[in-house]
Amino acid sequence: MPGKSGEIIDYIKNDLERDPQDIKTIVVTHHHFDHTGILDKLKKITGAKVAIHSADADYISGEKTQHGSLFMIPIVMFMKIIYRSRPVKADILLEDGDQIGDYRVIHTPGHTSGSICLYNPINKVLFVGDNLMYSNDKIEGPRVVHEPENYKKSIEKLRNLDMGVILTGHEQPITSGANNRLDTFLTELYD
Repeated sequence: MPGKSGEIIDYIKNDLERDPQDIKTIVVTHHHFDHTGILDKLKKITGAKVAIHSADADYISGEKTQHGSLFMIPIVMFMKIIYRSRPVKADILLEDGDQIGDYRVIHTPGHTSGSICLYNPINKVLFVGDNLMYSNDKIEGPRVVHEPENYKKSIEKLRNLDMGVILTGHEQPITSGANNRLDTFLTELYD
């Protein structure tokens, strides 16, 4: 979110005990403003490359405007002005199956056209961005699904992954029974 760059840099320095310049790549799970509002500042501070799926790249570069409700579009524009967010040109355009370090890119359109998940089969961790949320011992879908026809197919791609942990873009992480919880969610999604 805008205004959070200081907190992120403090976390890198104090909690991780690392230098911000140690960050080499910033992977963006999707183009929504609550995930990219300080991207320009973080890129400048760290010198890192920005990676995003090719279908969402034009949104962060400012070549396309974020779609949404008539209520949200003016709010996002207002926040961009207040927080002086600047467009960012992606350095790395991701596609389904690409590797970023130990993580495999899984293209999961639905929340946005370029939504992605990142899966590490070594440590069995899945980053899902806003594709899934978890609270009160239950997985839920995102509040906004721009492409409902693609969303179910996208989440189905995750079914056979061997997962120990699912990290969501909002809410709590899933640290136990990740595969079973996802199966339950998929069963409910198809009901």
